[in-house]
Amino acid sequence: MNTTEFLQDLRRAQRRAAQEQQILSGQDFILMAGLVQLVSALQPLFLLVNQRVLGSTTRPGLGTETQLVAELSLAGLLALLGWWAHYAPFRAAATSVAAFILVHGGLGLLQPSSLLSGAIVKSLMLVGLLHAARTGYQRHRAL
Repeated sequence: MNTTEFLQDLRRAQRRAAQEQQILSGQDFILMAGLVQLVSALQPLFLLVNQRVLGSTTRPGLGTETQLVAELSLAGLLALLGWWAHYAPFRAAATSVAAFILVHGGLGLLQPSSLLSGAIVKSLMLVGLLHAARTGYQRHRAL
């Protein structure tokens, strides 16, 4: 093997390693989005405890139980999709984007003010999930 072939093989190996690292960062972002979603479920949990234990008045609109169940379910789903992203990164990331949009879109339809609460964090999570889907899609190309 001559020096030119060796350097080309080395460059291909470096490119594959960089692409694998991008895919892992997409998987990590899905897991991180699940963790952020779990933390954001603390607010409806606090409201539910406030209503049930302390007897505070209920808010009009979306039920606190519904919001809590939706956010905890999304957090669990994102955790499972983060695990699945190790095996099928594009499918897991695309499913996580769809689930994120469906859950938050449904909550927004039931209570429009929930769209604006945490809008910056939600938009950052959506951009990150779209980035994870893009890096997962790149894996379909030959490495």
